[in-house]
Amino acid sequence: MKTILILRHGKSDWATDVSGDHGRPLAARGQKGARKVGRFLTTARVVPDRAITSSATRARETLATAAEAGGWTGPARVTDALYEATPEAVLREIQSEPDEADTVVVVGHEPTSSRLAAMLVGGGRIEMTTAAVARIDVEVESWADVQPGRGSLAFLLPPGALRPNAYRKLKKTIDRAIEAQQEAIDQAQKASAPKDTPGTPPPPRGGAEGPDGPQ
Repeated sequence: MKTILILRHGKSDWATDVSGDHGRPLAARGQKGARKVGRFLTTARVVPDRAITSSATRARETLATAAEAGGWTGPARVTDALYEATPEAVLREIQSEPDEADTVVVVGHEPTSSRLAAMLVGGGRIEMTTAAVARIDVEVESWADVQPGRGSLAFLLPPGALRPNAYRKLKKTIDRAIEAQQEAIDQAQKASAPKDTPGTPPPPRGGAEGPDGPQ
């Protein structure tokens, strides 16, 4: 299975002196949202193996901020192909990823991010706010086989829903589930282990006995 994380860039700073849309940086609110998403994905154990990001400053800063907050260490690819792109163009970038990666995060813009998510799951209305993240699972072995309609939406979360206390509660829930799963595996292995054959007499104690008692 392959997992696609669609991450819309965080809130950008319209008050900056940078001219043009491409160079507009993140606002403080956008940085905060990116940090929330980065921590959440790591807590939920959905850490991307690789990343693709638009070359726009706000997209690159979103990825860098989320990766730092989440401790992601996978390689990232910056491309102009995700700036002012169509969903089909972004899909082609996803399809070109190496199959060694199982989870890829794609950082881009609207309306492409919402349309890409809808296209991958086969339609419907999806709206991604700034710094929102969508997880889409696709039952394929190769990225080249990812096609429209083959994905299933696992979650879609805006940063406002990712409260700090929720991280801790989620982590505890996940840890308990993993511990319970491991205990079940241990018990199954113990139950299937070979046992002593019933009816086998115990070995003699204290040496052999002759006709007149112990020798």
